Amino acid sequence: MKTALIEKKIERGVLWLTLSNQEQRNPLSSDMLTEVTASLEMAYATDEVRCIVIAAKGPVFSAGHDLSEMAKRPEESKAAWQARVLSILELCATMMQRIVHGPKAVIACVEGTATAAGCQLVSSCDLAIASSNASFCTPGVNLGAFCTTPLVGIGRNLSRKHALEMALTGEFFGAQDAERFGLINRHVAPENVVEETRQLAERIASRSPQSIRDGKTAFYTQIEMPLNDAFEHANRVMVQAMTSDESKQGVKAFFDKRSPEWR
Repeated sequence: MKTALIEKKIERGVLWLTLSNQEQRNPLSSDMLTEVTASLEMAYATDEVRCIVIAAKGPVFSAGHDLSEMAKRPEESKAAWQARVLSILELCATMMQRIVHGPKAVIACVEGTATAAGCQLVSSCDLAIASSNASFCTPGVNLGAFCTTPLVGIGRNLSRKHALEMALTGEFFGAQDAERFGLINRHVAPENVVEETRQLAERIASRSPQSIRDGKTAFYTQIEMPLNDAFEHANRVMVQAMTSDESKQGVKAFFDKRSPEWR
């Protein structure tokens, strides 16, 4: 029987997905990618879940792809090897995009190091809270490759120069730099990182699910558009939001000086 690679628990509307293959440094193997993606789909379809946190056990948040899985097998031709590696990268891209395009907020709770695709995972989450002793790295250049796919997510969080500094040097950057670069929202003392993440997730979980679903989708759609198109799209979404039953309920609760009861 295959050991579960993720621990799952729901608390106060928050689903905690904890990567638990710490002996191998929580690699994003095919099995891990499949399990995370399936867990996300389950969470998106579960009304009880209002927010999702991705955390990890051990001193490494995630070391990225499993290099032993990516290595050439003795019997493989180069074409077959390349096709297999591409299939793993596509599986990873699917998972990252399900985080970005999912209808619920996803927060990374980072303790330890996040490297390569593990750093990409942090960048793909909507928000990220890290321990002050966490560190981040895109080390492909040190291995004769380049972290091209991690830069898709990282390059959409950071300025180009910061993203390329990470990729071109392959060096570790601390939590203070990661916050300054825009990779994480903030860093806190190691003993406080889980509680800080919990408080943030529970605040989000208490908000309107419909507004988060529609607003998150609108944000990621408009951010890639030219300015005029972005305003036109955002305006259309805003009109729908402000005239929805959910908004009517929220406004009434505001004037009644009570907490809204979201559907």
